[in-house]
Amino acid sequence: MKKLLSILSVALFTIASFQVQAQDASLDEIIDNYFENIGGVDAWKKVKSTKMTGTTTTPNGVFDIEVIGMEPNLTKITVNVQNMEIVFSAYDGETGWTLNPFGGSTEATKMPEEATAEMKKQPFQDEFIDYKEKGSTVELLGTKEIDGTETYEVKLVKKDGTEKFYYFDTENFVPIMQKQTLETPPMNGMVMETYMSDYQEVDGLMIAHSVESKVGGQSAMEMTAEKIEINAESVTKESFMMPKKADDNK
Repeated sequence: MKKLLSILSVALFTIASFQVQAQDASLDEIIDNYFENIGGVDAWKKVKSTKMTGTTTTPNGVFDIEVIGMEPNLTKITVNVQNMEIVFSAYDGETGWTLNPFGGSTEATKMPEEATAEMKKQPFQDEFIDYKEKGSTVELLGTKEIDGTETYEVKLVKKDGTEKFYYFDTENFVPIMQKQTLETPPMNGMVMETYMSDYQEVDGLMIAHSVESKVGGQSAMEMTAEKIEINAESVTKESFMMPKKADDNK
């Protein structure tokens, strides 16, 4: 971490001691401390759905946004632009879809198969919960500085071969960045970095309220949560379903 110390000798001693402590932490200690600091594994297993409302900053401006998720892998991101709702992306368990009135259509359209397959692989539950039972492996690669913060670099390889890299703050044991290589067009092969900050308590759980995604080093989207709800009654399986076409309702 960045330290404001007035005496150089004290600074050097502190940094040297901190680095030794960081290297000595085991992988199990990092994961155990992580869950302890964000509310506990048992509490997180009780989370069946989430709802985040706030704002998103994009190259085109600042807009209201709603992000909902439900186990096992349902998700939906809705952005309000000029009082019109755009479903940026959604997955209902079978179909990935979008809805963009500004694209000249008032009906939802299916996403390409590659994009749907990628969304299917994104679990709702924290990937470190029961990771061994899920067929994943994790590896502590060492320490690395991310934007001035010392972190533990942890590599997670899922059962399907997907690789992700998590960077845990060595002081608070929460991830401040996650990195992975995209596998779907048009950004296939590019690296996406997701930065998490402003952790706040929600119903006893610590959740990042600021998330920024960068692709190829360039900011793609930044989200700031104004409210996060756990197991909200308004979030149901129907919330994620692709709307039927007008002809289908006849």
